[in-house]
Amino acid sequence: MSQPFQWLIQAFPPSPKWSPDDMPDLSGKVVLVTGGNSGIGFEMIKSLLRKNAKVYLAARSEQKGAAAIRALEQESGGKTAEFLQLDLSDLAAVRASAQEFAKRESHLDILFLNAGVMFPPPEQLTAQKYDATVGVNVVGHHLFLRLLYPLLLSRPSSGTSPGPARIVWVSSCANYLVPGCLDFATFTRTRTSGAHEKLKVDVDLFGMYCQSKLAQIQASALVARRAGEAGEDVVSIAVDPGHIRSDIFRGTTSFFFKLWDMLIAYPVSYGALTPLYAATSTEALAYNGKYLRAWARPGQPHPASYDREQQEQLWSWLEEQVKDYI
Repeated sequence: MSQPFQWLIQAFPPSPKWSPDDMPDLSGKVVLVTGGNSGIGFEMIKSLLRKNAKVYLAARSEQKGAAAIRALEQESGGKTAEFLQLDLSDLAAVRASAQEFAKRESHLDILFLNAGVMFPPPEQLTAQKYDATVGVNVVGHHLFLRLLYPLLLSRPSSGTSPGPARIVWVSSCANYLVPGCLDFATFTRTRTSGAHEKLKVDVDLFGMYCQSKLAQIQASALVARRAGEAGEDVVSIAVDPGHIRSDIFRGTTSFFFKLWDMLIAYPVSYGALTPLYAATSTEALAYNGKYLRAWARPGQPHPASYDREQQEQLWSWLEEQVKDYI
């Protein structure tokens, strides 16, 4: 089956057999959701609060985060989330956010690597001059995970938090559209000389998004494998939340994507289903290091996803990028 066809058929999944209402009680669990102020992240936090988890909403804008927390309190019966400022486009800010979280919590039960960008302005770069899409979706999240990983390992072995810590990577079926393997040369861009220092912008924005989603699946599989080899009680699962009607296409004027969003995409509440299943379901433990597609079904991602050599190449590249912030 061709990879583009794989991407297409994801638009028409069968009816879900699991819902967030099936989650167990999460009292005592500490959960962190990046990009929790809108879209899928917001929906996940709402369900997590209803199941009594202590949830941190990590987002760049304190104003938007505060507004989201007020809305969550109204929609979850008076339960509230905690705000954590996190700017994934600046590695120094990522480090500061992780340090702040470590001051507030001694452990972390569930980490949702959910925040993401698609179709940013083509000239936009992160503070460290990475392509904005890869910088936020991959590099920033990698550093955040590396800094929080000790808290995932320091969970109590008994009491209110049984079971392994879980990392859920909110990827996408866009991973199928990467031709071949990751192209690291496209992850950074340089400025041209001149009075106005104009930026080279001949970049395939959707292609960068697809690469970032494949990179997340590769990293998830590698984390799961290394944790298993080290005897660490950590589960890592990558998920495709489905074709969801959120604000992910806000940066594009493409008629195709606008039409797709209007006619094919599902309500955002559906997007929370698969990540929440991966994070809380006992059955999901069987998919450690694997890939779940909409709605909470096992799937087979891009062929490069489980290539160990490519996983190690990605990890080595990422480690080199964040070494000054560890």
